[in-house]
Amino acid sequence: MHITVEDALTVYPLSEGNLVAGREGVSRTISSINLMDAPDVINWMKEGELLLTTAYAIRDSPEEFVTLLQKLSERGASGLGIKLGRYWKEIPQAVLLEADRLQLPLIELPFAFTFSEQITALFQSEFQRDTRKLNERLEMQRKLVDFAMQADEYTNYFQSIHSILAHPIAVITTEGQILYNRTACSEIELMSDSPSDNRMYTAAHELLHRIPLLKNGKTYGYLLIQAEQLLEEMEGIFHQAAVILSYHLEVIQNQEESAAGRRLGIAMERYLKGIVSEQTVLEFAEALGSDFWDTSFVCMMTAVDISTWDPHTQRRKLREVQDRLQEHPKAASLVSHHFYVMNRMYSLLQIPEEVSKERTLYEPSIQLYGELINGWRHGAGPSASFCSKIRTGVDALIDGFQECIDAERISTELGISQSVVLFADLEFTYLFRHIPQEIMRRYCSYLFQPLLDKDEDYSGEMMRTLEAYFTNNGQVNETARALFIHRNTVLYRLEKITGLMNLDLKNNDHLLQLKLGLMFRYMMMSGK
Repeated sequence: MHITVEDALTVYPLSEGNLVAGREGVSRTISSINLMDAPDVINWMKEGELLLTTAYAIRDSPEEFVTLLQKLSERGASGLGIKLGRYWKEIPQAVLLEADRLQLPLIELPFAFTFSEQITALFQSEFQRDTRKLNERLEMQRKLVDFAMQADEYTNYFQSIHSILAHPIAVITTEGQILYNRTACSEIELMSDSPSDNRMYTAAHELLHRIPLLKNGKTYGYLLIQAEQLLEEMEGIFHQAAVILSYHLEVIQNQEESAAGRRLGIAMERYLKGIVSEQTVLEFAEALGSDFWDTSFVCMMTAVDISTWDPHTQRRKLREVQDRLQEHPKAASLVSHHFYVMNRMYSLLQIPEEVSKERTLYEPSIQLYGELINGWRHGAGPSASFCSKIRTGVDALIDGFQECIDAERISTELGISQSVVLFADLEFTYLFRHIPQEIMRRYCSYLFQPLLDKDEDYSGEMMRTLEAYFTNNGQVNETARALFIHRNTVLYRLEKITGLMNLDLKNNDHLLQLKLGLMFRYMMMSGK
């Protein structure tokens, strides 16, 4: 049995009795019930027992009555019930005073009911209460199982577990980050009072059950459950909830990252509309995690075609992108964040330091990202991703995304149809876009005239070779592959071109002249 004296007094027919003394002790717990017939029954009393008596053994002595109360208190009894009318007409005042002093509940039992009837009623009430609690725990387990089977990436895990357990909970990481808190404790109180190993502890006068969130033998955080007392019968339920949260830790972490990304996207959109300051955007960006900003990164902007711009659709699309990146062997190890700003998907792609200094090393990763990000459109039409130069530090975020916007605008003006457009490839165009076309024409005429004076087919072939050479960053083999010719043919043509134009491809000034000339030709042909 596990019922307080106060609760027992609400059970019929014991409810017909009266609590005449020891009211301060009504919170004592009744573990069992004993009957007193012999004076030495006290020798067999156990802690928590409720003693019922007619007071026959002490009928002639109030002093013995007081002594009985004192011995019951020493034994840790939960209380004494006495049936008046046969041996005692009333309880002596000295007994009442002693019961109050000992805070030992003294109950005047109803005369019309036998001890058996009262004991049976208490046990039936306890059985019904235990059955009800058992059903409640079974219902909780059923809900937890249903939750574990049906939860997906869009589920609010913490709120769902909170609702099922019907107890205030908090979830913290091992690093001290508060992921969720609905307890009566503030975040500071939770962290300052949290022990390193205790299963239960007290914070801000609240009792908290502390259960580690384990996955693959590693502790990732803790589930804290607020309860008024130690609920041993609920401990299994609490551990089951912790196991479910541990199983979904990766999804929960993704949710936190997605939430940070959504907040950054909203701040970026408001910044572009002139509503908030640049500093506000940077503050939201820092929430993505300081580790990200310690490494070089690039910004990528992709135009998307979504018919319904609701949060659910956006989260699903972002999840598809993230899954594609995680499934690809060359992209799974790279860190990225994705969010929406109006009708664009913005991405932050981390570039490892060991490759960030050499374009030939990091460009394949950028191209791969762009292809995978565009792949989720499932045939919705062609799309393009526009990428900034290598950036470092959160302060460079705005400049990086401005480069993406400029890259989209310039590529649209020039009619570029590549799936991944790098701002670095358009930087000269960005710088010289205001030069009058007449000046461009005269420059190109001066530079390329020796070559253009030759036969039209010959000069055309040579110009295509020169353009391919610069497009492929001076790589002869790549140039040959792009033109479907032998590398020796490329070398031969380059030698003829430089001879006619009196230029040296090993001279940086000559290379710059050719780069500007080819860029001006492209801009003039596009009409921009």
